[in-house]
Amino acid sequence: MRPTTKNSDWEGLPGRLRSRGHYLDPFLGRLKHDVYVELIRRWGHEHLSGTVLKTDLFEEAGGPDAWLPAVAGDSRLAIGIDVAAATTEAARANAGAACRYVTTDVRHLPFGSGSIDLIVSPSTLDHFEEPTDLGRSLGEFRRVLRPGGRLIITLDNRQNLTDPALRLVARLGLVPFRLGRSYRIAELRAELSAAGFVVLETTAILHNPRLMAVGAIAIVHRLGWVWLQRQVQQLLQAAQRLEHSRLCFRTGSFIAALAAPA
Repeated sequence: MRPTTKNSDWEGLPGRLRSRGHYLDPFLGRLKHDVYVELIRRWGHEHLSGTVLKTDLFEEAGGPDAWLPAVAGDSRLAIGIDVAAATTEAARANAGAACRYVTTDVRHLPFGSGSIDLIVSPSTLDHFEEPTDLGRSLGEFRRVLRPGGRLIITLDNRQNLTDPALRLVARLGLVPFRLGRSYRIAELRAELSAAGFVVLETTAILHNPRLMAVGAIAIVHRLGWVWLQRQVQQLLQAAQRLEHSRLCFRTGSFIAALAAPA
């Protein structure tokens, strides 16, 4: 899954998720799926018909939020990579034969220069132990993108109002994977520029605080009140409109940028 020199945690992740159950219920998984697919088609529609690279396979390894197979139908070739062999194999078993799956590290991509039309990096590069590896990975993205290609990247959002609470819960061991750094949109812009990209657009996505959304859905499921479940779901869906408001970077779980090679 996520790029780090210590892969043991990521190798065991598919097994932990199977034994515990996935942290996202089907509704939240579908919501995340829909938000990502909409963003990819909005920003990358002119490049989806080429070769598409997804930079980790966490979702496809067994989550209800897997979206690579949906995008694969629009592409000539869809490739998913992951640093953990167990995650790659789980994705291959779960997501089917519509995509290619490769175990590799984003800091050393095994693809030729100028061979990829669209890269989608969904909160992959915010899990490094060394922050400088973000720039190394972006340099590899720049190398493998064809002239005129596009990069869509998301990172954990430091500007989100609930980010400190999420970090605290992670330190208590209540998150099934290790969190890395979170970033401000200005930091992402600077990193992309330093790696040789031009930033075309920015936004923040998934406007439901992850802790509260997961907790709220769990509570209404336990209560068994169908009407309340529908109300909570409608509220979470309506919250996605915050992407187009002045609160965007305060409420989005992930910052996002569309970039092109300079």
